[in-house]
Amino acid sequence: MSNESVTDDIILKGFTSLKEAMEHGFDSVNGKIDALRSEMNQRFAEIDHRMMRRFDERDERLDKHEHRITALEAQR
Repeated sequence: MSNESVTDDIILKGFTSLKEAMEHGFDSVNGKIDALRSEMNQRFAEIDHRMMRRFDERDERLDKHEHRITALEAQR
């Protein structure tokens, strides 16, 4: 044990430092989570865009398929 007496002011400063360190740590973690959430949203939006484009092209693909079937049936 130390021979120094601990005052309320010293204890208060210690808690203030601890509080600041915790706030800094939580802010850092929250920033990383926000960045991850943003990246995931961007990736999902890109996937959604690609999927919707494929669905939009569906009718064209079906039309070509029907044309090919008709052409094959004519060859029989």
